[in-house]
Amino acid sequence: MSTTVVDAAFRSRLTQVIHSFGSVVALATAIGVSDNAIYKWLRGLGHPSVANLVALARAGRVSVEWLATGAEAAQSAQAITRAVEHGDFVFMPRNRIRFSSGRDGILRSDQVVDSIAFRAGWVKRRLNTESRDLILIEVVGDSMAPTVEDSDLILADLAEPRFRQDGIYLLRHDGGLTVKRIQRRPDGKFLVRSDNPKYEAMVVPNVKIIGRVIWIGGCV
Repeated sequence: MSTTVVDAAFRSRLTQVIHSFGSVVALATAIGVSDNAIYKWLRGLGHPSVANLVALARAGRVSVEWLATGAEAAQSAQAITRAVEHGDFVFMPRNRIRFSSGRDGILRSDQVVDSIAFRAGWVKRRLNTESRDLILIEVVGDSMAPTVEDSDLILADLAEPRFRQDGIYLLRHDGGLTVKRIQRRPDGKFLVRSDNPKYEAMVVPNVKIIGRVIWIGGCV
């Protein structure tokens, strides 16, 4: 891969990432560059390095390949799809996640099985977030039991792709996604654990957070 990315199509894809993330300022803060740098990329006056390209893709929850070349466009577009508001309701696609063994809690494939309606006012008042930043997932497996049981629903806030406080997060792990509880230790490392005591906790220097779990619903 070359060290720079240059073309109008890239700037169009970058605009999609900015839109999905929320704002230029928020994206710049997340990847550790100035907002002026991103504005220059948008105007074609400068180009992101490979390191910044990777950071952009991670922040925007798209693949580096799609951001750099446009390949996998359909898959990436699905990755940044948001819930749809209609009248007083928000219709959120329900993603059923399937585990590789039924034990490790890692997403290997996903399928949108239907949509569930939430009152838009409840989302704003109770969850204190925007519906476009939420993803609804039906969890399969017992690694987070009894907090999250098999077939429970969770809402994850994708506007928080970073550690804010101890809690339950949607993480990228081993090429898939997983739901785990994260605690920051005094030494700065993270304790990643399942609520089910059958599964061993891990201590890692960093975590790849997709979003924070802000709501858990029982089996429907």
